[in-house]
Amino acid sequence: MTFSLALPLAAQAAPADEPALPDLESSSSLEPRDGISSRFRPSATAPGDLARTQTSDIMPLAAAAPARVSGLVARERTSTSARITWSAPADNGSPVTGYHLQLLQGGSVIDEVVWSTPALGVTVLDLSPDSTYTFQVAAVNAQGTGEFSIPLEFTTTHSSVQRVFGADRYETAVAVSADAFPSAGITAAFVANGRNFPDALALAAAAGALDGPVLLTPAASLPASTSREIDALEPGWAFVAGGPAVVSENVINQLRPSTTEGAYRVGGKNRYATAAAISGFWDSAPPRTIYLASGTNFPDALAGAAAAGFVDAPILLTTRDVLPADTVAALKKLHPARIVALGGSGSVSDAVLKRARLSTGVTTTTSRLGGSTRYDTAVSVSKATFTKARVPVVYVASGLNFADGLTGAAAGGSLGGPVLLTRPAEMPAAVLAEIDRLDPVRVVVLGGPTVVSDRVLSQITTVLDE
Repeated sequence: MTFSLALPLAAQAAPADEPALPDLESSSSLEPRDGISSRFRPSATAPGDLARTQTSDIMPLAAAAPARVSGLVARERTSTSARITWSAPADNGSPVTGYHLQLLQGGSVIDEVVWSTPALGVTVLDLSPDSTYTFQVAAVNAQGTGEFSIPLEFTTTHSSVQRVFGADRYETAVAVSADAFPSAGITAAFVANGRNFPDALALAAAAGALDGPVLLTPAASLPASTSREIDALEPGWAFVAGGPAVVSENVINQLRPSTTEGAYRVGGKNRYATAAAISGFWDSAPPRTIYLASGTNFPDALAGAAAAGFVDAPILLTTRDVLPADTVAALKKLHPARIVALGGSGSVSDAVLKRARLSTGVTTTTSRLGGSTRYDTAVSVSKATFTKARVPVVYVASGLNFADGLTGAAAGGSLGGPVLLTRPAEMPAAVLAEIDRLDPVRVVVLGGPTVVSDRVLSQITTVLDE
């Protein structure tokens, strides 16, 4: 994303000796979280498979480098990854201490790493769909490196469908973050109350535009899993949405040690004022477009947040029939050229949309993205925003629950894909048709089987396979 990061007016002021907030384009480069490779992640084949080696009945007279690795198998191939396992070779009298891995394409090595752990599997990430790769591995011990295995050739799939979830909404948000943001050193992480949707929806648009995740917390204290994820992300800043009654000062204090620049609150006296404060991220580069959504229900803004993040636009909130004063003030400050209402007139009335247009102080056009149901509205937003097929990702979330979908909205805004909504047990035909049109590299279903059923996954797979 290209706009500069501006601290919203309602954010907690930084001490005078803290450095000014940088332009996004000058932020530091991202590094792999585990420090080993951008593509390779250790993947044990089964409990106890680490460090399991084979030795012959008769020990050699002198220790030597390990024998050649064999038994390579490519498992769980997707459009962007594959898990490869192998058998431990004879150690030739000196225990295997690690492996030398190489990934090749077209005969050339495109990534390699030497592990200091004797794992018997690797998950290879960041692959291209419909592409053929070659993998080879050699064992390492104190005596040296053995011979590389016979190369294993494998091909990624055209598309893939996977489920991402955790034990609860907080851990699901962590899982979505880890999947979408695998590198450390991000510009900012965003935290919202996991039981309060309005603040989080406005925050998701900013998170997507600034290429960071939305993570969830109870009001009083940061969950351990969320804290670990923020530590792994190594963000410059952490931004918390809402006032102290929504997210306590204790959470702010817990976040600060995990950041390099500090943790800040972005909030107002109510949900409308908080959304207006969050729009202050765009103060230094006012957006051409603003999305206007209902502050009393989540589905329309949920789909709109991914689109807003993708096009670098904020979401402002309103009641159906009255445009709040804080929203009016934000429109006057940002003077957008276009306002997009999310949902039908039952969510944002025509009179409110007209009032919003007149509040900007400049020539502004208005439009509406809606449908007869929340599922149709999400499809309408997707069609208007992601006009070309072969998007990198589509997030699918339950249309009955906001928590999983809003974490996907931040990720979708950053990665360039929509959030589509589904009924728990059956995906609407219009949503399936939109997935077919988008022809995504990946479909990520958010939440466990009790939230989105396995039947929905099967319906998506069938559409992508046709």
